[in-house]
Amino acid sequence: MYDRRPVRFLLKPEIFIKSIMVVFVLLLVVSSQSMFGCTVIDTAGEYLYGKFSSEKEMDKAVEVAGVFFDLLMEEDYRQAYKHISSSDRDRGSEQDFVDEFKDITKIIGADINWVEIKGNTALLGVDLLDSYDGEEKMYKDIELSLIKEEDGNWKVVFWE
Repeated sequence: MYDRRPVRFLLKPEIFIKSIMVVFVLLLVVSSQSMFGCTVIDTAGEYLYGKFSSEKEMDKAVEVAGVFFDLLMEEDYRQAYKHISSSDRDRGSEQDFVDEFKDITKIIGADINWVEIKGNTALLGVDLLDSYDGEEKMYKDIELSLIKEEDGNWKVVFWE
């Protein structure tokens, strides 16, 4: 008549609960897909694309800043001038740019610590190491701005 043996589950209770949750999430995704069309997937795709493209943009901005500081360390100011923004080049000539560096100490090192990108602007935190009369001095967290110009290239904002 009535069997008093305990019921045996095929799955452990923890695995069973997790399985139920996975099925619930899948049902939720499928139902939201039917209600909202492709918007959920499109939005997720746009988010992921934006995330990966901003990583690329950070790398590009850091590369431009690195080249700019390398040229300054080599005292090749005429080449460094080519890496400043077009609006800065409109504000000052190449000679004005070179003259800015006449009376400063020699830059001997630059480390880029962090990068933030918002739209077409990038802000970088830089530690600069300079040398004057054989003594080295570190300037920490100097903020360097870059702008992405219409041609898609990052340029240094020099004269703010």
